[in-house]
Amino acid sequence: MILFSFLAVVPIQAQMGAAISHYNNKKYDKAKEKIDDCLNSEKLKKKSKMWYYRGMIYIGVAQNPTSIYGALKEANPDAMFVAHDAFKKAMELEPKKRGYYKDSRKAMDAYLYPLAVNEGVGLYQSKQKERALKAFELGQTLKPKELVSFIYGGDVARELKMNDKYEAALKAISKFEPKAFSILAKKDLDKLTDPAAKEARLKKEKARYVGALVFLYRDTKQYEKGVAAVDEGLKEFPNDEKLRALQVELYVKTDKLDQAIKNLEAAIEKDPKNVQNYVNLGIIYEKSGNAEKAEETYKRCLKVDPDNYNANYNMAVLPYNQAASIIKEINDLTLPQYNKKGKKMEAAAAANFKKSLPYFEKLEKQKPKDGSILRPLGQIYNFLAKHAKENKQEYATKYKAIEKKISGE
Repeated sequence: MILFSFLAVVPIQAQMGAAISHYNNKKYDKAKEKIDDCLNSEKLKKKSKMWYYRGMIYIGVAQNPTSIYGALKEANPDAMFVAHDAFKKAMELEPKKRGYYKDSRKAMDAYLYPLAVNEGVGLYQSKQKERALKAFELGQTLKPKELVSFIYGGDVARELKMNDKYEAALKAISKFEPKAFSILAKKDLDKLTDPAAKEARLKKEKARYVGALVFLYRDTKQYEKGVAAVDEGLKEFPNDEKLRALQVELYVKTDKLDQAIKNLEAAIEKDPKNVQNYVNLGIIYEKSGNAEKAEETYKRCLKVDPDNYNANYNMAVLPYNQAASIIKEINDLTLPQYNKKGKKMEAAAAANFKKSLPYFEKLEKQKPKDGSILRPLGQIYNFLAKHAKENKQEYATKYKAIEKKISGE
C-alpha cells in the first residue's frame, strides 16, 4: 500500500514541473492543462510556488494573440482574473512574506496591472463595455495609487449609466494629488515653461473631476452629498467658478444659502483679517445674482488687503461682464434701433469698462504676462480708444502696447 501511494502521488506532483517547463517554452496551452491538473493535489494546493506559476501561466493565456494559440484566449476570457486569484493565494500562503510572496506581488505590478488596463482599452474599443469596466476595476484593485484605471473605469461606468461605480471612481480620483493628472494634460504641459502655470493647469484638470462628482450628485438629486462634495472641493480650489456656482445652486436646493452667508459673516467678524472669507462671501453673492452685495464685499476685502488678487480680479470682472453684455446687445441692434439708443448704450459700456480698468491695470502689474489679464485689458483700451469722450489717443497707445505684449514682440 505504501508503494502504491507513492506511485500515485508522483504523477500529480510532476504536473507542476511539466507546467513550468511548458510555461518557460511559451507553450501556454499545455502549461495551462498541466497547472490545472495541479489543483487535484491537496499538497500542491498548499504550495505558493504552484499558485505563483498558475498566475504566470494564466497571464500568458490572457496576453497572447489568437493567431498563435488558436482559441485559447477566447476560451478563457477570465484568464487575468484567474491569475489575480492565483497570485493572491500565493501571497496568503506566505504570511511572513517569504517564498513566492514578493514574486507574486511583482508579477501583479509588472505584468497583471498593464495587462488589465490594456485589455480594458481593447474591450472598450470592441464595444464590450461591461467587460472593459471589469478589467479597469481589476487595475484599480491592483494599483489603487495609479490614476489611469480610475479615469478609464469612471468614464465607462458613466457611459453604462452605472452611477454607483461612476461615483466610486470619481471619489477615488478626487483623492489624487494634482501632479497625478499630468497624464491627462501632457500636451498642454509640454507647451508651458512657467512652473506656476503648470501647477495651475494640473489643478484645473483635477478640479474638472471634482466638479464631475458634484454634477453627478446634483443630477441624481443627492443634494446633501453634493453640498458636502462641493464644500470639500472648494477647500482645494477656492477660486473655481464652476464649483462656486454649483455650491450656490446646491445651497439653494437645500435651503442653506442664507445660513452660508451668515456663517461667512460670522467668520469675518471673528477673524476680519482672513481675506479668503471675504472673497468666498463675495462669490456667493455674485453667483446668487446679487452683484451689488458682491461688489461691496470685495471692497471690504481690499480694505484689508489692497493687493489681493482674487478680490481685484472679481472687481475687474463684474463691470467688465456688464460692459460685454451691453456690447452684445448693441451688436444685435438693427440700424434704426442703433440710431435711437446705440450711442447711449455705448456710453454705458464705456462707463463700465472705465470702472473695471483700474483693477485690471493693478492685476497686470502683478501678472504682466498673464493672457487672461492682458486680453480683456486690451479690449477695454480698444473700446475706450473709439468710444470714450476723452483720452482716446492715450487709450489707443496703451492698446497697441498690450497687443505687442500678447504677440510677444
